[in-house]
Parts: sequence; C-alpha cells; structure tokens
Amino acid sequence: MRILFYATNGLGLGHVTRLLAISRAVARRDPRHERLFLTRCEAGPYSEELDPFTIRIPGSSRARKAGLTPKSYFQTAHPLLWQTVASFDPHLMVVDTFPEGPEEELAPLMRWPIRKAFIYRDSRKEAFPAGRTPSLFAPYSLIIVAHEKGSVTLPEALSRDSRVHFSGPITDGVPSMEKREELRRRLGIAEGEKAAIVTLGGGGDSEAPPVLDRVAKELRARGVAVFAATGPLSRTIPASITAREWFPVWPLSPWLPAFDLAVGSGGYNTVTELSLAGLPTLLIPFLRDTDDQEKRVEEALCQGWAIGAMSLQEIPAAIDGLLSMSRLPREIGTVAGGADRAAELLLSLSPGGASQPGQSAEQGPVGPPMPPHKK
Repeated sequence: MRILFYATNGLGLGHVTRLLAISRAVARRDPRHERLFLTRCEAGPYSEELDPFTIRIPGSSRARKAGLTPKSYFQTAHPLLWQTVASFDPHLMVVDTFPEGPEEELAPLMRWPIRKAFIYRDSRKEAFPAGRTPSLFAPYSLIIVAHEKGSVTLPEALSRDSRVHFSGPITDGVPSMEKREELRRRLGIAEGEKAAIVTLGGGGDSEAPPVLDRVAKELRARGVAVFAATGPLSRTIPASITAREWFPVWPLSPWLPAFDLAVGSGGYNTVTELSLAGLPTLLIPFLRDTDDQEKRVEEALCQGWAIGAMSLQEIPAAIDGLLSMSRLPREIGTVAGGADRAAELLLSLSPGGASQPGQSAEQGPVGPPMPPHKK
C-alpha cells in the first residue's frame, strides 16, 4: 500500500512528530508499504532508519520572510502539493489536526478518490465550528483520536461516529531510566549536579525567548544547570543561553532520563512526553489559535504531576515549587502504544479487490485539481 502522510506545522512540531511516529510504526509492522512524507515544516532531516522518503515544500512563514506575497505563495505552493499527491497516487492519505489544511489547501483533494485518515488532537471548539464539522470530516474513512478514551470531549458530530477510534497518546519515543547515568556522562552533567531540561516548543514561537530567558535566570540563581532544548526550528543559539546550555536535540524524549527537573510549554507532545518521564515539571502555556494549551496545563495540574505558571511574574515562585517536587514513577503501561495502535488502524484500510490504486468504482484515476475558482 502507498501511504502519504501530510504534516504541516508553523510554530511547533506536533503534526510532524505524530505522523513520523505513526509512519515508523507502519514500517515496523511491514516495511513493504511505501511511505511518502509530505510536509511544509522546516524541521529535518530525520535521522531514524525507519523514516520515510520526504518531500518538503517551504511553508508560508518562510515565504513571508523571503518577501513573497500570500498570493504568490499560495499560487506556487498549493499546485506543488497537489501535483505531489497526484504523482505518488497514494492508496491512503493521512492528515493531522486540520481536516482541510490550515489554509484549506487540501480542500480540492477531498474530492479525490483516495482513502483518507485523520489524526485528531484535542483543539479549541472554535477549530471545528458545529455547522461545518460534518462536512469537514465527511471525506475521511477513519478518524484516530490521539488520546485515551474519555480524556477529551469530541465535537458533537463525532461523539457517536463509528469512524472514530482512540489510539492513546502518540509520541516519538519513550525515555529509558536504565540509561540515566550514561546519558548524564555524555552531557557532561557532574555527579550530584542538578540539571533541568527547558523545552518551550519547536523553536518557531517569538513568545518563547523571553520566557526562556526568565526561566534560565531563575534556575541558574538556584544552582541548577540549564539545558535549553530549542527545537529544530530555531537555527541559532538564543541570546540568553550559553553554548553549554544549548541543547538543540530532536526528538527529545530519549534524553529526558538524564535530567532532574523539567520546564515545558503546554503543547501536546511536550506535555505527553514529560508526563511519561516522571520528572518534577513546571508547565507554562502559550496562547494558540486552535491548541488550548491552558486547558492542557490545567489538566496536568489536576492530575498532580506538574505545577504551572501562567505569566512571567509567576515563574520565580513556580521554580521554587518545582525544586520541592519529588520525582514520580512513570506509567509504564501507557508508554508508546499510541503510534502502534494508529498504525494498526491505518493498515486496516488496505485496499480491497474492486478499487485500483487512486481509483474507485464511481470515479476515475486521480489527477491534479483545477485551481480554486476565484470570485
């Protein structure tokens, strides 16, 4: 089966991380499946042996920095996207978070006779207006919710939909406590030294530097070594961080056992990975259009494994609270199962006898769409 994964990210890495994890899980099950990763995220290259072939179309933020107008970007990038899908002619297309893409660039493809699967991550209710939810999800054969059943409230139109299946959290890896001393040696963390990992997203957020600056100052003042995981979207060392403190590693989860404390944002991947690591954790939410980080942080506080800071002014007291927290045991039973479950669900859509690749009984072969009609 030919599977196309479409990951588009702006400020973070959530879509890319989830879809890469699922793609790797598909390859572990059966490496004969052809996988194409189509992304507009600037992160990469990907280093895992099981990573798929990747085509990257630069995103709108890169175009904006280069001086392209939105009109020039859309009329250039969107046809490239459509032609890539048409050329690969997938049996299955997997989309994350935005059913039609953040710029509705996938809307023409929704009419194409390709099986489609959607990865649902809990979002603000405004992301799926009640009147549009049924039509947005109508083209999808499968909707995979990247949460445990009962932990999120789905839009009403999906709450009793037979296409909906819960996979549990989908992450890019799991920490291994057995590696702690070796990891600390490789990172140059001295015996008895307290070290904190600070991870505030993928590196594309302009709001993160002042938060990182304040957190780093407060940790240093308390004798804690700082490791700033700025993410692959950040190309340079932050002004407030030294070379020794800069830790531009992705994925981050395999390194988490080396640390004693964690400070993170409220993003899906950050919260999921830190919850599994068992580290005393401070979470600081950022405002997003669709991702409700404040709600996610509040849920972590209610569960008792983290404390929160909702503003720069709250950070000093929150750091003091962080230092008084105890390390928590990891929930071994919930580790790393989401990607494997999602892969199992996707492979259940393997094409049957009547339909040919990219074709159904009602429709002809896949071809590039006509440009959207402009009024």
